[in-house]
Amino acid sequence: MRYILVLVFLLAISGKVLADESVTIFVKETSYSINSSDEELNSAELESKLKQLKFSLVTLDVDYCAGPMMVAEVYVALANAKPLVKDIQLKLSGSHEESKCKNV
Repeated sequence: MRYILVLVFLLAISGKVLADESVTIFVKETSYSINSSDEELNSAELESKLKQLKFSLVTLDVDYCAGPMMVAEVYVALANAKPLVKDIQLKLSGSHEESKCKNV
């Protein structure tokens, strides 16, 4: 009986370890989006959406035109919504052509 309980306990723990879900946040020049959604969010809406999702791993896909305040607001939203995030990966995207950035 003891072995069965230990086995069930180990399976439960390994299930939690394997169940880490990830989310990708796209940081654009003036807005945010989550995963494959086309919905454009501001920082307050982003925080609200993050509170509704279950995840522990985050990928920030930062557009070349996004300013440092946009990135900082994502970190604040994550800290307020999910303080137990295990890992945040940074990915850069977009074009370096000045004409494509509106706020430059």
